[in-house]
Amino acid sequence: MNTYEYLIDTPLYVSSSLTLYQCGWENCAPGHSFGPAVRPHYLFHYILSGYGEYHTSHTSYSLKQGQGFLICPGESTYYVADKQSPWNYCWFGFDGYEVKTILSHCNLSEKNPIFTDHSNGKFQDNLMKLIQVFEQSQLNEYEAMGYLYLVFSQMQQIKQSPKTFDKSYSDKAIDFIRHNYSYSIKIGDIAKHIGIDRTYLYKIFMQVNHISPQQYLIQYRLHIACKLLESSTMSITEISYSCGFKDTPAFYKHFHHHYSITPAQYRSRYQKGR
Repeated sequence: MNTYEYLIDTPLYVSSSLTLYQCGWENCAPGHSFGPAVRPHYLFHYILSGYGEYHTSHTSYSLKQGQGFLICPGESTYYVADKQSPWNYCWFGFDGYEVKTILSHCNLSEKNPIFTDHSNGKFQDNLMKLIQVFEQSQLNEYEAMGYLYLVFSQMQQIKQSPKTFDKSYSDKAIDFIRHNYSYSIKIGDIAKHIGIDRTYLYKIFMQVNHISPQQYLIQYRLHIACKLLESSTMSITEISYSCGFKDTPAFYKHFHHHYSITPAQYRSRYQKGR
């Protein structure tokens, strides 16, 4: 039986949202078992070949190549390799405040701990690359955490309704606008960024936000402009360009149409009302 376990003296706290404690792999002997025991953090085993059984306080599972099982912190578990065709598996230990959300996206929990790979080898490839990072003499923690996120990305099993997809696309579009409003972006750029047709983006925005994406972009730019008029001494021209308007006359036009006053009048009224 060959066992290779890579423990980390200092867990990889690239972010407290996700922490990596250990990883390894093992060629198990027939009937090799572990437990019953509890773990201080989450542990995930993935079966590379062979068969075995995983036992929790809730139930027992017969597992094979291409499947994996989750062990949750504080849960008493027991697992044993098949006597005829024992499993070989790899594993990684992890924790962090983001983990419950990640696991919910992977449809994994204490009551539903079994994973079946449907990624056509991508999941196992990234998992083995994660382990290979630890085999190197000098550990690159960012590379390791990058592969860990790729592993979870291949485990993700979110089942969404069309409405959920629409909301997700809308959220991505809004996020793009809020990070790029100061640039000369077009609605086609937003649609391309999230991977959908601009006509479909328009339909989604009207359904979810009851406003067109073009109107949302203009209103968000005007919202930022108001904040700058209130809190800064920037000129009207500086504010117009900073908010993504192509020129000052266009800024005046949109501002007056939306608020029925000019930017200068808005600033004057705000300062008088303080």
